[in-house]
Amino acid sequence: ATTKPAVDPVTTATTPPPAKTTETLASYTPPKKDAKVIQQAEDDNAEAPDATGIGKMRWPVRGRVISSFGSGKDGVDIAVPEGTPIKAAENGVVIYAGDGLKEFGNTVLVRHENGLVTVYGHASSIEVQRGQKVKRGQEIALSGMSGTTDSPKLHFEVRKNSAPVDPSGYLE
Repeated sequence: ATTKPAVDPVTTATTPPPAKTTETLASYTPPKKDAKVIQQAEDDNAEAPDATGIGKMRWPVRGRVISSFGSGKDGVDIAVPEGTPIKAAENGVVIYAGDGLKEFGNTVLVRHENGLVTVYGHASSIEVQRGQKVKRGQEIALSGMSGTTDSPKLHFEVRKNSAPVDPSGYLE
């Protein structure tokens, strides 16, 4: 016959239910930081250099458009391998370069003539700084997966007088 190993009896303590609190906590609404970052950048009155005069902007990267402008999207998402050079769509001045936009991670904003601003998001690294003048086709960042994304891509926006517009009307 085998003997069972001795088992310590387990005793559980009973805890009284928590006292009812009459205090109700106000629901917390996080500030809309992203919109504020873009707004502050657009308030920068750095003068944009003259456009090339080509008329249409160049695509910042060559890749497959995986989501289009509209239905809640302020721009287009272009699938590209991580580390792909992102190029300025037109001559301009950098008005923001940083990671203050949670959704887009490392982001560059470039002001152009005619009240246009281009936005380049999800970069793995930024190669320009605020106040820097950039030329059409100049490398400004490398693509990546910073911010909220599950695949390497570039989020690209064109903003006219602070409002997002469909980039396809501006790109050649």
